[in-house]
Amino acid sequence: TQARERGADVLLIDTAGRLQNKADLMEELAKIVRVVKKIDESAPHSVLLVLDATTGQNAVAQAQAFQDIAGVTGIIMTKLDGTARGGILVAIAEKFALPIHAIGVGETVDDLRAFDAYDFAAAIAGAEEEIDA
Repeated sequence: TQARERGADVLLIDTAGRLQNKADLMEELAKIVRVVKKIDESAPHSVLLVLDATTGQNAVAQAQAFQDIAGVTGIIMTKLDGTARGGILVAIAEKFALPIHAIGVGETVDDLRAFDAYDFAAAIAGAEEEIDA
């Protein structure tokens, strides 16, 4: 309600640190969704799931749990700057029919990049040069 009182156009709720195997934290997330829906029935309008590329196949279980509780609408994949190539991102995007909004290629906010399917495919394939669109 504070965001509405201040006339905010956007309200960001960062629930970082929640793991799908921590029932108490996931229940808190479900409560956040319920409270937001009481204020605005159509909310949340966008739910971005931020996944760590180094988690591999566990990311599928994470995506499923967060999809069930919060209705994920898009994905951001971080830690694609090392050996992790993030191939699991393709599987998750396909399984849940979710758009990929951004990828993180470093440690700072400046390292967050808009997702480019051609560059991502080239990186997964190990290509040295970008693929021409």
